[in-house]
Amino acid sequence: MSNIKNIPQILNTKTVRDKYANIPKPYLDVAEGMEAQFTNHLLNQMRKTVPSVKPETQAEKIYKSMLDNERSKTMATSQTGIGIKDLVLDQIYPKHKRISPQEMVKMYNPNLNSHKGENNE
Repeated sequence: MSNIKNIPQILNTKTVRDKYANIPKPYLDVAEGMEAQFTNHLLNQMRKTVPSVKPETQAEKIYKSMLDNERSKTMATSQTGIGIKDLVLDQIYPKHKRISPQEMVKMYNPNLNSHKGENNE
């Protein structure tokens, strides 16, 4: 029963947000913007395939366009999205640059946390 109470805490842990933790904000903004544009175009094209029962007014067209725009922004800023953001980030900010300072220290000094005399006993 205690695990059920901890579900919101589990979902809000740092591991969920770590995917984009070491990426500078300008790179992340560019990738999210490109995914939002692609998703918006995708939603607009999908909407054109559905026949309307009655002619839409200009206000309805504007509202649906704004709704698609907001949906695409929400999808682009989510952790999952449709994957365009990850592809763009792999091109403009490769994975080998996404190393945190702590991981970099471990990489250059692997024996940092080893015990003295471990191999000599």
